[in-house]
Amino acid sequence: MNHTEDENFKRNWEKVAEENQQMDSQTDERIRAGIQRKIKSVNKFKKLYWVAAAAVITGFGILFYMLSSPASVEKAQSQFYSSVDFTKKISLPDGSNIVLEPHSTLKLAKDFGKTDRKITFTGKATFDIAKDKTRPFKINAKDFTVQVLGTKFFLDQTSGKEKVELFEGKVKVNHQGKITYLLPNESWNKNMEEKPQTYIVANVKRNFSFEDENFENIIQELEVVYNVKIDYPQEYARKKIKGSFSGDMSEVLFAICYPFNLKAEKKSDNQLQLK
Repeated sequence: MNHTEDENFKRNWEKVAEENQQMDSQTDERIRAGIQRKIKSVNKFKKLYWVAAAAVITGFGILFYMLSSPASVEKAQSQFYSSVDFTKKISLPDGSNIVLEPHSTLKLAKDFGKTDRKITFTGKATFDIAKDKTRPFKINAKDFTVQVLGTKFFLDQTSGKEKVELFEGKVKVNHQGKITYLLPNESWNKNMEEKPQTYIVANVKRNFSFEDENFENIIQELEVVYNVKIDYPQEYARKKIKGSFSGDMSEVLFAICYPFNLKAEKKSDNQLQLK
């Protein structure tokens, strides 16, 4: 029964009552209750109908938004990161983590992550690259490039100090066509006056053994191994050293200088003075 039929039925009933048609009170009450139930049932149905219609409209609106929303469209865009006066840690889409030192910048290629992972970098940073044998990670550091598959290393791109220090994995450095492969605890440095070379990181422990070796020869070996310049009083050049030593650069220097009461002072990143 629709709404119009309910209204007609109600009006007919009221008209009969007005015409003084005689009914007993119980029958009268029973009929009125039946009419009210029908009206409530119709109203409830109408409410459910409009709720369902609203849900359908809302669902269609959500579907239309999802289909037309730009978020559902995959777009390759360049991403740019920079640090100002403080270090900044960033996470790349491939899972790599990079800590930029102050005044450093990093820009991802537009097609980053498709066939490879190319970035352009300036400044200093520590890289922890997610392993991916199918997509090598390539860093353009101005006049040299670094390529890795997944490793951890430090890179200094600043002019005059260009270097790469490898902590884990393996990297390939390309400087003007000259390829250098680094293994853990090795470093590469581009010297403006001399050819690029690899050397051992200063804080890596290493064994040395000398048999009545001149002090000057030992210093020369340390300079080559750690790529540092060590100045010392020439009066000790011919002094003899005998023994085996194990430790990082600072520990080995302390051991060989102890008999002569010499101490090392840092003058710059790659220059020491023994006094």
